[in-house]
Amino acid sequence: MTDASLADRKNEFRDEHFSIPLGTTLKVFGVIVVVSFLLRIVYAGHLYEDDGMWLTAGEEIVRGKALYSEIYFDKPPGLALVYALLSCLFGAHIIVVRLFTIGYSIAVAGLIYLFGSRLYDKRVGLLAAVMFSVFSTTYVTGHVQSLSTDLLMSLPYTAAAYLMARSMSETISKRGAAWLAAAGGICAGLAFQINPKGLLALVFFAIALIAARKWNQSAEEQARDEIGESRHFNTPLLLFVLAVAGFVAGSLPFFAYIGATGSSQAYWLYVWDWGARYGSYYGTGEIVLTALARTADYLALNNTLFIALAFVVVAAVRRRQAGEPVAKRAPGASVGEYIAHQSDVTLLIWLAVSYAGVMIGGRFFGHYFIQILPALCLIGARGLIAIHASLRERSAPFRQSVVVLIALGFAFTLVRFHGRGVLLAADLVRGTVSKTNQDWYYNQRAREERMVAAVVRDLAGGAGAADELGLESIRAGGPRDRAPEGPEDYLFVWGYRPEIYYWSGLLPASRFLSTQPLTGVPADVHYFRDAYRSVLDQSVTEGERAQLLRDLEATQPKYIVDEIGFFNNDLAILRYPELREFLSAYKSIGATGRFFVYVRNDLRRKYQLRHSTGSH
Repeated sequence: MTDASLADRKNEFRDEHFSIPLGTTLKVFGVIVVVSFLLRIVYAGHLYEDDGMWLTAGEEIVRGKALYSEIYFDKPPGLALVYALLSCLFGAHIIVVRLFTIGYSIAVAGLIYLFGSRLYDKRVGLLAAVMFSVFSTTYVTGHVQSLSTDLLMSLPYTAAAYLMARSMSETISKRGAAWLAAAGGICAGLAFQINPKGLLALVFFAIALIAARKWNQSAEEQARDEIGESRHFNTPLLLFVLAVAGFVAGSLPFFAYIGATGSSQAYWLYVWDWGARYGSYYGTGEIVLTALARTADYLALNNTLFIALAFVVVAAVRRRQAGEPVAKRAPGASVGEYIAHQSDVTLLIWLAVSYAGVMIGGRFFGHYFIQILPALCLIGARGLIAIHASLRERSAPFRQSVVVLIALGFAFTLVRFHGRGVLLAADLVRGTVSKTNQDWYYNQRAREERMVAAVVRDLAGGAGAADELGLESIRAGGPRDRAPEGPEDYLFVWGYRPEIYYWSGLLPASRFLSTQPLTGVPADVHYFRDAYRSVLDQSVTEGERAQLLRDLEATQPKYIVDEIGFFNNDLAILRYPELREFLSAYKSIGATGRFFVYVRNDLRRKYQLRHSTGSH
């Protein structure tokens, strides 16, 4: 080995540690599939958080509506197009989305396995994949069980980081590195078209390239010392330019779709102008305080990840203080230490950049943390294996204490977040719903939405019919299955509960699936009467409400539902003069759950006949 280059020795080291049999790897992935299925499938009967928006937008695209210009949507097009594709291929069913989510999370786990195997060895890769399959389900239930922008982004975002990290390796040829950087850029472009935070993959690459430049200079010096030859690497600038070119290429098909549908202006207003205003809603001080509180909460509840992260960070700092083995590897230093340090630094950079994505907007919703989860799982697997190795030098009582502590922390996480899953599974086996599950927030939410859906579909028995029908029975026979026939096939929901469109199977009477552009108030704060403000000028919201009236006059929906008014009377639909005038042709039929429902006066008699035996 005296005449072998550093790159060759690194390859030999990896080959030596890639000795896990294929059969073992396949068995572990079998476990990942089973775990992913069991930890998600019991929640498949519910719509969570933004599910209604994604499903309705997807169905409207399939119906021929253009995203943005004919469908209000405040996210990049990727997610809506995926939902549209699923609806087109398999129908708009909750179970389709949930099964796709399971398969997608398994795919992300597989990519994390490849990433960990490349950075460290197969043990780390496999453990990181298992950790992702578990920890991607352990936080706020509705945020981790839904197919959100953050989860959908995680695959191309992780692929971008993986390919970019590989392009920096001294074991890759110049041409290979160029192709990897470009491919990583394409993946970053795809991630960006799902969630704007996907752009941070390029930020990670830029910072990592600066660190890698020093590593590559060290490798060149090592090669000259050992074999008398220099190794040549692509310049960091060239790799970054190639990544940016790939990013543009990955984004072009989406921009072409937006341009072809004449939605460019609406896209800019709803995604970027609104997004910037939404992100600046809270001040810096409030964001920092929320960041500290929510991050501490996330790491405490997922404490296994925190313990492993802390170990890796402390180890990296100690190596740095002792003289890092990257600047120029000492003759006595092991290749394993050299690889581990590079990999640790790379992952910590990726984690820090991804955490910046969590902070954007200052909300810190549970699904935001999915952006840091691939990096956390890789660091977690690396940390747990390193902890296990370091314990060999400790006394037996100390080893046992550490193992018990980590095991108890992991058990706490599972019980805390999947105790509900056990209860749901028990109900599924018994064929009944327990009182505990009846009172569960998501069951109550779904029941109220389905009650409203039963009312606006004019089902015999009214709202009470919702308890007698299956998951998607209310929407059966609606205009999603046939051509629309008139006002009874249209519905308008004032507020942010597009789930009602899904449960009822009725068509949105307007392009506005949310009142955000109509009131200027973000949907996450419009429920709080004493703590909200508009982020749009009055002239803008008046213009949008004028468009709403044009939509409603064209469709003349039989029913209009006010969701906000029950919580915040200041933003109720009747508080706006132009809408109050339009609603003069409607009659309130009272509250169904926490929704105010209005029916057209000229169609009210049919409502009275249908609901004479029902209750709300």
